[in-house]
Amino acid sequence: MKESIANAFISNLVIVFIIIFIFFFAGSLTYTKAFKVKNRIVDIIEKYEKFDSVTVDEIASTLGEMGYRVNVGNKGCPMRKEKESLTLNTNTYRYCVYEYSTTKGTYYGVAAYMYFDFPIIGQSLELPVYGETKIMGILR
Repeated sequence: MKESIANAFISNLVIVFIIIFIFFFAGSLTYTKAFKVKNRIVDIIEKYEKFDSVTVDEIASTLGEMGYRVNVGNKGCPMRKEKESLTLNTNTYRYCVYEYSTTKGTYYGVAAYMYFDFPIIGQSLELPVYGETKIMGILR
């Protein structure tokens, strides 16, 4: 009887580790996709050295090709700090672009989102991945 209880315990332990491994694997895949999206948006903004309608159109086509998730709930972008100005995107994808002005010039902060859906309980979780462009348009 002791051996059957020990075998059941070891089987449960293996199942728990497999579930934990699956969560880490899914998390790393989601983080990688959000990181790639953020980097592509930063590259496009640095290419045009501004954030305007042309940039938004290229970002939208790039995100469509990458298979980035469409913003279903039409959620806005949260404010980061009081002195930062917020630039909203005008397309259907969920990312946020923030414009910062410094004495050296202007740079942009970009937030793309990782998504985790939990279908059993009907909830979803989104976590931002944030990055910044280089300083552009040097002020004198």
